[in-house]
Amino acid sequence: MKRHTPLLGLLVLVLTLTACGSSASDDRKRLPDIGLERLGQDGSYPVAGAGNERVLNLWATWCAPCRAELPAFDAVAATVDTVDIIGVNIGDTGDDAAALVEELDLSFPQVLDPRADIQRSLRISGLPATVFVDGNGDVLEIHNGELTEGELRELLMDLYGLDLELQ
Repeated sequence: MKRHTPLLGLLVLVLTLTACGSSASDDRKRLPDIGLERLGQDGSYPVAGAGNERVLNLWATWCAPCRAELPAFDAVAATVDTVDIIGVNIGDTGDDAAALVEELDLSFPQVLDPRADIQRSLRISGLPATVFVDGNGDVLEIHNGELTEGELRELLMDLYGLDLELQ
C-alpha cells in the first residue's frame, strides 16, 4: 500500500490543480453578445462587439441619481474621442427615455435595454451603474452609484491612460 501513496498524492495534486486552476482572463466578465436599439437613430448598437474601448452608463428615468449624473457624462463625452461613452437606458419606453434626453439636452449616444439584459448579465443590482470596457468587450471595472464629472474623468485616466484635465 505504501508504494502507491506517492502516486496517489500526485494524482490528488493534479486533480486539485486542474479543478481550481484558471487564468485571470477566465475570471473576466464579458458584455452580453446582444444588439441594443439606438435611441433616435436607425440600427442597433453591438454591445459586445470588438472595437473602441467604451464606457456604458446604465440609467433609468425614475432614478434621481441617474438624472443628476447624465449631464456629467455628456460633458465628458464631448471632450473624449478615443473612448466611446454610451448611455444605456434600462427598462423605460423609448418615448420616456427620449423625453429625458431632450429635457437634459444630452448629445452623447443613447441605447435602449428594455429587458435590462446588460444589468442582469453583469449582476448589477442598482442604478446608476457605469461599466468600463476594453476593446475586446471585457469588463475592466463596474462602478455602482452616481459619478461626478471629475470622478468620471479620473476613472478614464486611470483605466484607459487618457490625459484629461480635471475640472
